[in-house]
Amino acid sequence: MAKRALNFVIQHLGVCLLLTLVLVIAVDASWEVYRYGGEAYYLRIKRSAGTVALTKPVGMTITGYRYQGQATNAQGQVRAVAFKTFPDNPGPLRRGEFVKVTVNPHYGVTDYQVVRSSQVPVKAASYMN
Repeated sequence: MAKRALNFVIQHLGVCLLLTLVLVIAVDASWEVYRYGGEAYYLRIKRSAGTVALTKPVGMTITGYRYQGQATNAQGQVRAVAFKTFPDNPGPLRRGEFVKVTVNPHYGVTDYQVVRSSQVPVKAASYMN
């Protein structure tokens, strides 16, 4: 009986490994979407809301900046957002710059990037002062 079971496992080992790999990739992709995905909103920087200490991976502490304001998505929906800069791009952001932020429903703002005014959707730009 044990020999039959061993032979079965050996014959189907490749299939088991392939299914395990597919499962691991699917779980990882799902986690990435859950943790880092979200809707894009656009915000025009007016001023910094303060500073915050940021730690770089090497243990060095640098000054980052906090920002908040009314952001608009491509459909024209407005929501209040608050975020701080990341250690790899601590800022400060300049007054009048446009920032595209990714707002995750579970974790808040998970990403930001400075964009040109031409990259802001027309409906979103119409709500910005």
